[in-house]
Amino acid sequence: MTALAIPAPVHHRYADVDGVRVFYREAGPADAPALLLLHGFPSSSHQYRRLIDTLAGRYHVIAPDYPGFGFTEAPDGYVYTFDALADTIDGFVETLGLRRFALQMFDFGGPVGLRLALRHPERITGIVVQNANAYADGLSELARDTIANRPGVPGAEERVREILTLPVTRGQYEGGTADPTLVDPSGWTLDQHFLDSPGRERAQIALALDYHCNVAAYPQWQRWLREHRPPALILWGRNDPFFTEAGAHAYRTDLPDAAVHVFDTGHFALEEHLPRAVALIDGFLRALPRKIAVIGAGGRLGGAIAREAADRGHQVTPLGRSTMDVTDPASVSAAVAGHDAVVAAIKGPDGVVPRGAAALLAGLTRAGVHRLVFVGGGGSLEYAPGRRFVDSPDFPAAYRQTAQDQAAALDLLRSSSGPVSWTYASPPPVHLVDGARTGHYRTEARDTPLTDAAGESRISIPDYAAAIVDTIEQGGYDRQRVTVAYA
Repeated sequence: MTALAIPAPVHHRYADVDGVRVFYREAGPADAPALLLLHGFPSSSHQYRRLIDTLAGRYHVIAPDYPGFGFTEAPDGYVYTFDALADTIDGFVETLGLRRFALQMFDFGGPVGLRLALRHPERITGIVVQNANAYADGLSELARDTIANRPGVPGAEERVREILTLPVTRGQYEGGTADPTLVDPSGWTLDQHFLDSPGRERAQIALALDYHCNVAAYPQWQRWLREHRPPALILWGRNDPFFTEAGAHAYRTDLPDAAVHVFDTGHFALEEHLPRAVALIDGFLRALPRKIAVIGAGGRLGGAIAREAADRGHQVTPLGRSTMDVTDPASVSAAVAGHDAVVAAIKGPDGVVPRGAAALLAGLTRAGVHRLVFVGGGGSLEYAPGRRFVDSPDFPAAYRQTAQDQAAALDLLRSSSGPVSWTYASPPPVHLVDGARTGHYRTEARDTPLTDAAGESRISIPDYAAAIVDTIEQGGYDRQRVTVAYA
């Protein structure tokens, strides 16, 4: 019987951003690839509750409520425009220290998210677009009529008020669905509760009258998509009364490689088609290339790891003595800033390995990079409980100091309590050898060597490099030492 997948805990938090108390949901490992979920109208982060449960086992998922929505509290003087929403979410991202993330944008999330992308293209690893329009082709007649409401137009505010009622809110969830019983009524009930809360009508009217600014920005957004070509997954409910199916296919004008999937449902496609959508989103996020800095890429092991990562499609930054000082936290921070993960394959005299480990922990923390894979030695593995190979009398004298330095680095990592999620990877104590890449190896968190049926611990350098890249792609082994060998 297959074990149940237990959802990760979801934390419900607030962040203070320029006087706005932003409510957000957060789940998943902090060192995992990040996904920022941007909700639509008239909803909140609540719309993503089931998606968060399914993705948080593998990804770091963050879902804020905008000012004027959900549980977020904005001051009385807040001016509700889409530029202002983007300003607040931009500040929220800064407050949380998010440096690299994929964007999932639904409805209003498109105008907010694409503004963020224009401001910080280097942060965006990919985009998931769900009924978030960026092309005139995707505007229905109903949408065009709604967007025509703007400041100074007679009757505009009254027409917007008609949209803020329970029948319309419920209709946005159930309209166009094949099986309304799959739609959770708590969605429209909670949305209407917030729409009827003090001050929210004013906020929603202001945003509705500002929506025409988004349509005016379409050419700018399209130019960004065309120039930056982010990996993209387009999910669309074809029966959306506002944003037509043509809006989904229009993204291929500027993103010809985008994957487009259309569901036979309405505006809130995740309500009726969550299982299929989750599989698509997970597959998309798994395939996103990472930006990996490899310190020591000029060496034998570092070079093999850099080649393996590049062969898998990742963006690799080779770093060495000519580009950084691995024992200086400031130098480390400057070199690794903006990366998703760092691999450190360092060696040298004068305690450079443990000094480098300390500088890496400090430098990565300063740079906001949370993932470190430290290429360690096999000498610190134990041949008996509490007895390390490096301490045995027959350990080769020529390698003893190096092994002791690597063991000191492991001790230093284990004593750390900062935000960096490190993994210390030990090869076999003796047989890290030249050979072919087989793809058949074991990786386990343990302090003793892995051995094959003959009792030998052995791995080729290409397979060891592959195991290192695996730990970055698959996550896990948080603050643990692992070792790799053939079965």
